[in-house]
Amino acid sequence: MSLRESFSRHIYWPLGQKLKGEYAARAFKELSESQWKSQDEILSKQWQMVRRIVNKAAQEVPYYRQAYRCIGWDFNDKEFSYEDFVNIPKIEKEDVRDHLLEFLNPNYRGRITEGSTSGSTGQSLTVFYNTEHESYSEAARWRAKDWWGVKLGSPHVALWGRHYTGYKDRLSQQIKSYFMNFLLFSAFDIRQHSLKKIWKKICHFKPHIIYGYPSAIFALAEYIKNNNLTSPKLGIKVIMITAESSSTDQRRLIEEVFGCKTANEYGCSETGGFVYECPEGNWHISSELTFIEFLDQKGKPVSPGERGEIFLTHLRNLYMPLIRYRVGDIGGPLAGKCDCGRNLPLMEVSVAKESDIIHLANGESYMSGDLLYINKSVMKAYPSSILRFRVTQKSIDSFEIEVVPGAGQVEKAEHLFEQLMKKQLGKKIQIHFKRVTSVERELSGKLRYFISEVKKNHPS
Repeated sequence: MSLRESFSRHIYWPLGQKLKGEYAARAFKELSESQWKSQDEILSKQWQMVRRIVNKAAQEVPYYRQAYRCIGWDFNDKEFSYEDFVNIPKIEKEDVRDHLLEFLNPNYRGRITEGSTSGSTGQSLTVFYNTEHESYSEAARWRAKDWWGVKLGSPHVALWGRHYTGYKDRLSQQIKSYFMNFLLFSAFDIRQHSLKKIWKKICHFKPHIIYGYPSAIFALAEYIKNNNLTSPKLGIKVIMITAESSSTDQRRLIEEVFGCKTANEYGCSETGGFVYECPEGNWHISSELTFIEFLDQKGKPVSPGERGEIFLTHLRNLYMPLIRYRVGDIGGPLAGKCDCGRNLPLMEVSVAKESDIIHLANGESYMSGDLLYINKSVMKAYPSSILRFRVTQKSIDSFEIEVVPGAGQVEKAEHLFEQLMKKQLGKKIQIHFKRVTSVERELSGKLRYFISEVKKNHPS
C-alpha cells in the first residue's frame, strides 16, 4: 500500500466523514454483513424501512400529508401492507419541481446536502439529502467496489462530467481528488490529443479502477487500440460504467484493451447509485437504500422476467423523501439467487440513460452530456427561464434547440445557451431556437435532451 493510499484510507476519508457528520464507515460494515443474510431477512428489513419512511412522510412532510389525506390514508396505520402501499399516488419530476418546499420535512434537524439532477430529460431538479442517505449511499458504492477487490483509498481514475465553474472550484476539486487518491478527467473532452494525455497519465498513475461514462471510456479504449499503444500491466481490477447504456461491442473492446471486466452502476441523481453489477454479471439492488417497483402501463407490478417502468422509494432520506417516484427508465425484476452468494434482489435495466456523441465537420467529437452542464449554468444564471429543452443536431454544423419558455428572462437565457455551446463546440456552428409549448416524449415515455440526425463519417 502506497503512502498516498494509506493517507486517504486511514486519515483523509475518516476525517472528512467526521467533519461532515457522516458515518459511511459504520454503514459500510453493516451493508457488508447484510448482503449475506437470507432473502426473507433482507426483504423483511426493507419493508420495515418502507413503513418507516412512508409513516414519517405522512405525518411530517406537507406534500405527502395533503396527498395522503385526499385518499383517506390512516396516519396511525404503522403496519400497512403492499396492497395499501400501491394506493399511494405516484410522484413525477414535475411534482417535485413545482412543489419543492412541500417535499421538505420542516421537523428535520441535521446536516443537509443540496444537489441537482443533470437534466437528462431536459429539466433539472433541485434535491436535498440528509446525512443518513449520504452515508448509506456512499457505503453502498464502496461495497460494490469491494466485490471487485477495490478498497477504500485505492487509486481511482474517473472520466466524469465537469461543471462550468470558476478557478476556486476547480482548484478545490483538484486538492480533494489528490487526497482521495483520485485522478479526474472530463468525460466530455474526447479529442485525440486529450485522449493521448489521459492515457499517459493513467499509465503513470496505475489505478485499481476506472469509473465513468462508458462512451468516454470506450473512446479511450478505441484510441489505444487504433494507435497500437502498448498496455502495461496496470493492475486495473474493474471498469465501472455508469450514467449511460453500453453495447456489448463497447464492453468487449473496453475489457480487451484494459484487461479486466466491466461492471455497471445504475442509479439517478435523485438518489445516487442503487444498483450494482457483481462479478457474476448480475445486477443487485441496494435494498438497504431504496425500494424499487417495476410497473406496467396500468400501474400494476410486473412479474419476474417482464419489463416495466422503474419507480423508486427513498428509504434513508428523511428530509426529502421521494416515494413512488418515476425514474423514467425501463427494467424488470429477476427471480432466483445469484451465484456470487449475495441475496440482494436482482434486476435488469432494458433502457438506461444514454448520451449520444456530437460529430463536427473538423472531425472532432464531443459528448452530448456537455449540454446538461450548459443547461445547469443557464438555469443558475436565469432561473425559471427555460423549463425544458432539447437539442437536435440537424446537420454537421447546424443545431436546433427546442425551448419551453418559462416566466424568466428567456431571451437572455437563450443567448447564454448559444454562447456556451459555441465556446465548447466552436464559433462556426449554427444555432436556431424554436420555442414550443412542450417537448414530445419518445415511445418509451422518456424525454431526450439530445437527438443527432448526423452519422459519423457521413455528414449531411
